[in-house]
Amino acid sequence: MPNPSSDPDDRNQQRELYEELTHAQRENRSRTLLLFLVAAMLGAGALSLFLPHTIWPQSNLEIRIPSTLLFVGLLVTMVLTFYLVRYESETRKLQMLMIQKTLAAQSAHAASMVDSLTNAYTRTFLRSLLDREIAMAERNSRPLALMMCDVNNFKLVNDRYGHLMGDDVLAQIVNILKACVRGSDHVVRYGGDEFLLIMPETDAKGAGVVRDRIVGRVQEWDANHPVIKIPISISVGTFIHAAGNSVEQDLAAVDLQMYSEKDKSEQRERALKGRSK
Repeated sequence: MPNPSSDPDDRNQQRELYEELTHAQRENRSRTLLLFLVAAMLGAGALSLFLPHTIWPQSNLEIRIPSTLLFVGLLVTMVLTFYLVRYESETRKLQMLMIQKTLAAQSAHAASMVDSLTNAYTRTFLRSLLDREIAMAERNSRPLALMMCDVNNFKLVNDRYGHLMGDDVLAQIVNILKACVRGSDHVVRYGGDEFLLIMPETDAKGAGVVRDRIVGRVQEWDANHPVIKIPISISVGTFIHAAGNSVEQDLAAVDLQMYSEKDKSEQRERALKGRSK
């Protein structure tokens, strides 16, 4: 699953932060140069005052400055130097505070994008993610597959074994989903036990391969689970994006496909139970 930092909003925030820091660094260099010039002038003035023959060994130029004016000039120069040093220090503090706030905002944004239990993307992030993938698919005339997955009998697991076991089941299912797709695909927690797969560059044939792989892996995991005695399976609905469809239309279509598959699965289970009786 791609890193959340690839989100366009994150990239915009990073670019803005970089531009602000570049501007601040440019101002810092200007103030540092000014401070250096003031310090050099102050040092040269002090040497000229106390060691005039060293600075002006063969000069006949004499400049008479009242002591009061000289004292005021030196005082003003010292105050200006102190102000520049203090201003530099305060500016650095403000820059660090700005960086901390920006990083905290980015961290909070990233946290809102990823479900803490399953490490899948959250539904909050789904709209912008699917909008982007639809736009790319239509711009490049490439297929985009959506796959809705629902965990069957999950409520029974929660009721019999508790929510901690239910959480573990969800985490294991997401691990299976991630193992069955590519790194460029996206896994989104759509609901409590529903997960949406967004698969760019995937047509109906490719989606069918992924679907069979997921169903098989879940069956294998269920057969080897040492604790849960309730059969766990997964219903998978697939939909290939049609040009012109909105996010809502695509989600409604793939959700409908999933529920259709779920109904078929429940009918097969009822038929098997009826024959066993």
